[in-house]
Amino acid sequence: MHNEEPMTQQRREAFWRTFGWSPDLPEAERIEIENRWTDPKIEEAEALGF
Repeated sequence: MHNEEPMTQQRREAFWRTFGWSPDLPEAERIEIENRWTDPKIEEAEALGF
């Protein structure tokens, strides 16, 4: 199943939150999650049912 919704900051953050992301995390921890889960990787994970 492919998510046809455009990538938005809200969609990104919702996905990142599944890995413990929050705006209140220390910057280094936030950046690590954000860099690991880029838009293409998020879309791929969603396509695989994550």
